[in-house]
Amino acid sequence: MKMTTASQSTSGAATSAGKVLVIGLDGATFDLIKPWAAEGRLPTLARLLAEGAHGPLASTVPPMTAPAWTSFATGTNPGKHRLYDWIAREPGSYRFTPVTAHDSAVPPLYSLLSQVGRRVCALNVPMTYPPFAVNGLMVSGMPAPNVQSGITYPASLYQDILQAVGDYILYPDPGQAYSDSGVDAFLKRLYRCTELRCQTFDYLRNREAWDFAMLVFNGTDTISHAMWKYMDRDHPLHDPSRYQKYGSAIRDFYQFVDQYLATIVDTLDEDTTLIIMSDHGFGPFHKFIHVNNWLIREGMMHVRPGWYPGLKQTLFRLGFSPMNVYNLLMQLGLGALKREVVRGQGQGLLKKLFLSFEDVDWDRTVAYSLGNVGQIRINLAGREPFGCVQPGAAYEQVRADIMERLSDLRDPATGEPVVEAVYRREEIYSGDYLEDAADIVFIPRRLEYFGFGEYEFGSHKIIESMKRGISGTHRMHGVFLAYGPAIQAGVHVEGARLVDLAPTIFYMMGVPVPQHMDGRILQEIIQPDFQPVQSGRPATAWESPSGSQEGELSEEDKQILTDRLRSLGYVG
Repeated sequence: MKMTTASQSTSGAATSAGKVLVIGLDGATFDLIKPWAAEGRLPTLARLLAEGAHGPLASTVPPMTAPAWTSFATGTNPGKHRLYDWIAREPGSYRFTPVTAHDSAVPPLYSLLSQVGRRVCALNVPMTYPPFAVNGLMVSGMPAPNVQSGITYPASLYQDILQAVGDYILYPDPGQAYSDSGVDAFLKRLYRCTELRCQTFDYLRNREAWDFAMLVFNGTDTISHAMWKYMDRDHPLHDPSRYQKYGSAIRDFYQFVDQYLATIVDTLDEDTTLIIMSDHGFGPFHKFIHVNNWLIREGMMHVRPGWYPGLKQTLFRLGFSPMNVYNLLMQLGLGALKREVVRGQGQGLLKKLFLSFEDVDWDRTVAYSLGNVGQIRINLAGREPFGCVQPGAAYEQVRADIMERLSDLRDPATGEPVVEAVYRREEIYSGDYLEDAADIVFIPRRLEYFGFGEYEFGSHKIIESMKRGISGTHRMHGVFLAYGPAIQAGVHVEGARLVDLAPTIFYMMGVPVPQHMDGRILQEIIQPDFQPVQSGRPATAWESPSGSQEGELSEEDKQILTDRLRSLGYVG
């Protein structure tokens, strides 16, 4: 049952069963927004900063898109919802597979709001693929492989969008921007994709009598990955000759989005709260930390005996690795052969000579890394297929040893420590799926370094400067802004986390907050006389996706998704 709005209670306090509109700016950071707003370049965001509440928004650890957006949507930490990265280890193996919304063990707010009768309109929100039934409309965002795979609920909605808008583009292609000749094509597609996104959202929110609506711009993330080096004069890959043409590209795109936000703000009604947020921040990316190479050096990982693994290891030590071969091919103008060398689980001609997890002697390997930023797993007996570390004291000793050694890891070029913080998994996660987490998670220094756990060993070095590709990557704090009649103007929020947004949204809409959520209501941003009309019981019941085959990716879709994640620098 949709609730009506009461503007005044019998006690004189404002009451509401209001609506909430969320705009996600994937990867947005106050490090860029605040200076540009102060310069008058982002007038809408400047207005929201002045007339609303705002503050930094802590992401997940590590600050990766899949766990971050899932934590936002569920109000829970990865230990409960089960997603820690874009990929997960396949049970019974050392291989990886991409994850989707189907893999989350906790329902998102789109489902819970639907259960209590609220109308939902969600467009391009990451981790809403495969699309699922809601009381309203949904157009999936990442990791949807393509529009042909079915990205809408109801299924007929996609054709309605084409008829109303004319076209719909899932993603820009960041890979275009990694070569000088492709930058203009990337920007053209980025802006066209964003224009269509805005038109589609206008169509959907005018068509649907929504209570909760949400749109995510992933372009703020994509352009920052691809083009940070053009803006940042201190970046190792900065080319002064291209600064004049592309140095303002990221700022220009933020301005483009800011102009659309103006149309959103101007059409808000008195019953709607606007939230602007990002899943993580952004900053420059300088160097890889190839974690498995470090583990080999430390005697924690070993290569199998035999002539073939031995040959591959010898070639590897001499520099025959995917990154080096790829760079050589690009220098020779043979980029068309890149599929033969890009890192992953493929079986291309050249890949048969690259060192990979297939060559690891798991019976003697005590730890390995698989995933992004800095995740290390102990090769635990009874959990991994060839685990050699016994649970209990031996496990804890290995973990403590690795953590101590990580603290001593230094960049040979500068002598500076490259690890900023090291955590045991139970220090940052809790819940029924704690066992799925990496045993150790470390945060590289300033996140200008990127700890990478590769199935195929990307480079023969431990710390290596990025030569091409992405030049910016994620930071631990994104942005949070709230605006509307129920929001106190000028409040600076301290300590807000992604998991706090779902409880706050529920509260603003008059929906009881489910007890399983980890987050808190951000009460400090809300007007003292705001009293939401509470209705019904919290929606807490759901069926775990475990064991269900519906909505799982096909092998072809897995490959499409893996290739896309690789183009963003997320899969090795």
